[in-house]
Amino acid sequence: MLQRYQNIMVAVDGSHEAELAFEKGVNVALRNNSRLTIAHVIDTRALQSVSTFESQEDAKKLMDQYAEKAKEAGVANVVTIVEMGNPKTLLATDIPEEQKVDLIMVGATGLNAFERLLVGSSSEYILRHAKVDLLVVRDKEKTL
Repeated sequence: MLQRYQNIMVAVDGSHEAELAFEKGVNVALRNNSRLTIAHVIDTRALQSVSTFESQEDAKKLMDQYAEKAKEAGVANVVTIVEMGNPKTLLATDIPEEQKVDLIMVGATGLNAFERLLVGSSSEYILRHAKVDLLVVRDKEKTL
């Protein structure tokens, strides 16, 4: 049985691991001739000193850069999404259901060890709650 993904969502947060997930997501989208949904969630729990407007503007610029890279690589159907809220629930269920995603791709971690201890791993949460396939992209150079 050959699985062909129709709509791949890559979660990005500006981290190195998210960049690796994005690159792999572009390649998988090209091989499957599928839509690539690039999602970024502004964690409202982390907004203490940065204004919401600045965060949204930064996220929009980041997403425009990702979309341009994907299109330059040959992905014909690229969608970008910027949401505010809890990244775990938005990336695990809300956005995939709204966008009819059938594969979620995330970096192994966008947080340092201390942040993971405090807020938990988004990729672990997504693994437990997503209703579609999940691919966690790891940096071969690093150990967790």
